[in-house]
Amino acid sequence: MKSCRACKEFLFLALAMALLLTGCARSTPIQYYQLSALRDDHAPAEFVLAKEVAIGLGPVLLPEYLARPQIVSRTSANRLALADRERWAEPLAENLPRVLSEDLSALLGTDRILLHPWSSSRKVDCQITVEVVQFEAGPGGAVNLVARWQIMGKDGQILHPETRSSFNLAATAQDQEAMVVALSQGLSRLAREIAAALPTLLAH
Repeated sequence: MKSCRACKEFLFLALAMALLLTGCARSTPIQYYQLSALRDDHAPAEFVLAKEVAIGLGPVLLPEYLARPQIVSRTSANRLALADRERWAEPLAENLPRVLSEDLSALLGTDRILLHPWSSSRKVDCQITVEVVQFEAGPGGAVNLVARWQIMGKDGQILHPETRSSFNLAATAQDQEAMVVALSQGLSRLAREIAAALPTLLAH
């Protein structure tokens, strides 16, 4: 009898502890993050285009492993970790192209950048396509951005052949916000590489 009673007391305590831990886990808030354009509205454009030039950006393709709300980090070459309580505030497939567009706009000094898909009635002088290959934090507080991009003309001809850009940046801290800031910096560097190629290609 005493043994059965002791077992019941143990099970009761175990159940109470499990419920307590579950309650604590549920009380931990989910943190939401966004990429941000690193633009200075008062800084002059680094790469100047003619005022009438219109640029189409996209499609911007992301790998399937990034198509989820959780922020993904890489723990090894073959292993990824999902931060269940640290998430993107909006789909990365929407946030990333928009931020890339804002960075390009600041670097080129133009607001005539259309995100894919744009209306058939809108004509562009060139189209920039981007395929993101890798975009996550890695071991040791570093973040990695690898992307392939090319620039096509009005009639679909290739003005700039496919180029592979790779950036590895160190975050200023080990927390998730610092990692997202570093990812935004990587995106800004990609925008700069693309912007640098445009003035020569689009010179009239």
